[in-house]
Amino acid sequence: MSLSPAQLKALKPHVITLDDGRLDRSSEENLDPQSIAEFTTVTADIRAIVETHLPAFIDAHDPADVPIVIFAHGGLVDLESGFEIAERQVAWWKANGVYPIHFVWRTGLVGALSDAIVRWLTGGTRGWFDETKDLLVEKGARLLGGGAIWNDMKLDAAASSDPHGGARVFATQLGAWMGADPRASRVSVHAIGHSAGSIFHSHFIPMALDENVPEFRTVTFLAPAVRMDTFEKMLLPRADSIGSLAVFTMHDAAEHEDTCLDVYGKSLLYLVSRAFEPVVGTPILGLAASIEQNERVSRFLDGDGGDLVLGPNERTDRSGTAAEHHGDFDNDPPTMNSVARRILERDDIVPFTADSRSVEPRDSVPPVPADSSRSLGGAKRALCIGIDEYPQTADRLSGAVADARAWRDMFSAAAFETTLLTNAEATREQIVGSIFQLITEAQPGDVLAVQYSGHGTRTPDLNADEGEGEPDSALCPVDFRGTGRVIIDDDLGALWDLAADGVSLSIFFDSCHSGGANRAPGGMRGDSRPRAVELTDADERAYRVARGVAGPRGRTRAAEASDAAENGSRAVPQASGVRREVLFAACDDDELAWETSGHGDFTSHVAPLVREHIGRVTNRAFYDALLIDFPSTRQTPRIDGSSAVEGSPFLAVELGSPASIVDGGADGAPASARTASPRDAAIAAILRGVADLIVSD
Repeated sequence: MSLSPAQLKALKPHVITLDDGRLDRSSEENLDPQSIAEFTTVTADIRAIVETHLPAFIDAHDPADVPIVIFAHGGLVDLESGFEIAERQVAWWKANGVYPIHFVWRTGLVGALSDAIVRWLTGGTRGWFDETKDLLVEKGARLLGGGAIWNDMKLDAAASSDPHGGARVFATQLGAWMGADPRASRVSVHAIGHSAGSIFHSHFIPMALDENVPEFRTVTFLAPAVRMDTFEKMLLPRADSIGSLAVFTMHDAAEHEDTCLDVYGKSLLYLVSRAFEPVVGTPILGLAASIEQNERVSRFLDGDGGDLVLGPNERTDRSGTAAEHHGDFDNDPPTMNSVARRILERDDIVPFTADSRSVEPRDSVPPVPADSSRSLGGAKRALCIGIDEYPQTADRLSGAVADARAWRDMFSAAAFETTLLTNAEATREQIVGSIFQLITEAQPGDVLAVQYSGHGTRTPDLNADEGEGEPDSALCPVDFRGTGRVIIDDDLGALWDLAADGVSLSIFFDSCHSGGANRAPGGMRGDSRPRAVELTDADERAYRVARGVAGPRGRTRAAEASDAAENGSRAVPQASGVRREVLFAACDDDELAWETSGHGDFTSHVAPLVREHIGRVTNRAFYDALLIDFPSTRQTPRIDGSSAVEGSPFLAVELGSPASIVDGGADGAPASARTASPRDAAIAAILRGVADLIVSD
């Protein structure tokens, strides 16, 4: 849609735009955007919302209480659609005495994916029957990059709430204002997430509570696309700070009567579950069938803290919805009126209509209490990755898969639930998605490990965060040649940043991954070869295309360092603690990582040392131990982590009782095999299924 400059200016106090989870890197406000493309949000805009516009709205509605509604739209709508939703809702919310904040994501790849799937299905004389069409769409969505799009969208959602995310900037300032301004006593905070907006809020709500937002009076999810296990791990433990949590979604029969992408005979949530998530059939919170199969979530939504509204129905109270399609909910009058009645706690509201832009203001709203509790983790999980069979013969290795299996066996013997990705399984999508899942599912007290053996390379630094003339370093998934699908250090940094406080995260890379390592990759030396490759000109072009030369406005994800350096006025919040990850690398920056006689030199020496040191020494002490008698003079392993993390326990959250940590008891069985909880067993099953990325013929 096209909005006038006057409409865009009116939305300025109510819309926060995010790009890869970040605010705009510019230091200057654009108070008079002339088009949607010119509409950006910087820290000063958020300061104006919290310190000027919101207080003025509260004063204008004195003495009534004022709810703040924080709305997150679906992650696969384009920028214009995000603004259309805000334009349709803002005046209506204000007319009901509510101050709305809309987070608008810079996403919108679903159109390209839809076109690709339609072309794939209709190209040529492919014949299929109606009953097999949906299976073909699911397979096509995977083959054509649906999972990669979905993973990137989830990473954007999580990154918005990480220490440098735009949503955290807002939450930090809102929390500070609520603790300092007496008018905050008349304010309540509410969250609404439609579709993938529920993923955004699953990260935002816990973070905002940690940033001194006292509670969320209501949380409403409309056809939520968040994974069931993510909801259980991220939000249920914080239910004591949520007054009421409602899920509005469709009956399962209606999900099967919906259509998606014009060719899929079910709702988007079924496509997410069966094609976009790494495990086929992943339970999704918005699917009634998934809720019915999950006793914990069903019990919660049927109890005092939650509520489940299934539609379409003909109710006219606070549980009405006429939505017949996944995308209807945020534009469906019965749904939006029900949500407003819940937030305002009264039935006499200004009704939402097909055009709710020109209604008159009025006042609102009382408070509600909270309930429930939070628990710690304690799981141990590892992801092991090895790639020998790169498509091009010259790229192939002979010891990386053996490395990954050796690490897998070692971690399993030390009671870790372990996932193995090798060769064709180890695509960029699968590696990034598996690391993302491993980290975002972790809770305080969990111990995580990521191991990679394969090629490393260097790529052009598209966001100038490496210093003048310096490249980014990158890992090479099996599908990196000609596609641009490398995993750069910025990507990895964004993933590591998602680890929660209290999570132990250790990384073991047996590759020339760290920049400088492959300036002269060289060739074979006897039975040895280096684990480094160079990108061709075609590879670099594909990389730039894949990155959109950084996407909108020329920046990549995880550009925090350059943002902070170039924009002093942005005042990006720093991490609340130290870096959580520690990296054990196979070689120094100016060296090559080698493999000899069927194993990486680093792995051959280091993997056998791990079990005897788990939980007994610090990370630094383990590094010192691995340097003793290191067999190769051509590479020097390195450790990379903050001083605090280097001083933390090695592959443990605390030092002590090594026998119970390492050996699993007198019978030699891993502790997790004897004491696994249903939660651990469920997670293990999910992790073991991660390799099922492509639907088999």
